[in-house]
Amino acid sequence: MIMNTADKVVAFLILFGLIILAFAHSLHLLLRFEIFQDTGVNMFKQFGSAILAAYYMMGIQLLFQNGFQMKIL
Repeated sequence: MIMNTADKVVAFLILFGLIILAFAHSLHLLLRFEIFQDTGVNMFKQFGSAILAAYYMMGIQLLFQNGFQMKIL
């Protein structure tokens, strides 16, 4: 019973991770050359920060204010 639950949790985490990577990659490709050239404003300029931003947007409740400056609730 515990192994069945652990298998489902691992499968969910793998699927969630793949979805986050796909979402971050697409946003990185679409938004890396935005009008704002300041890296503090554009979270999708670098791929690592794009993964972090996609994780925050999909997994943690955030307030986005003034061009992706994040404030955790």
